[in-house]
Amino acid sequence: MVTDSKRIMITTSFLFMLIAFEICYLTSKQFKQQHPPSYVSTIVHKKKQFRVLAALFFIVSSTLLILNLGWGSGIAAIVFTLMAAGSLIVSIQPFRYVKIGVIAAVYFSILLLEIFI
Repeated sequence: MVTDSKRIMITTSFLFMLIAFEICYLTSKQFKQQHPPSYVSTIVHKKKQFRVLAALFFIVSSTLLILNLGWGSGIAAIVFTLMAAGSLIVSIQPFRYVKIGVIAAVYFSILLLEIFI
């Protein structure tokens, strides 16, 4: 049985992976957007610092998944989480649905769902 703290860490590790992939996507050459929000323009102008931050988020997320699930299933969860975060970011970023408030609301909704189920 998984304890509540491990459930929170799994949700948090997916959030970290989502943030890491979002930063990587925003600092890539493929990203082009007219009139980006202020936080996006900050990320685009300071690519090196935010790529280091994305790597840190990825390492923390991977470590949390491996600690919670073990080596084999943790590595598989890293691959699945990276694919899920990547497809989510790439598919909804052009529509500008990825905002801080939306991500926070979804995160806390899923966190509450995991705690009470």
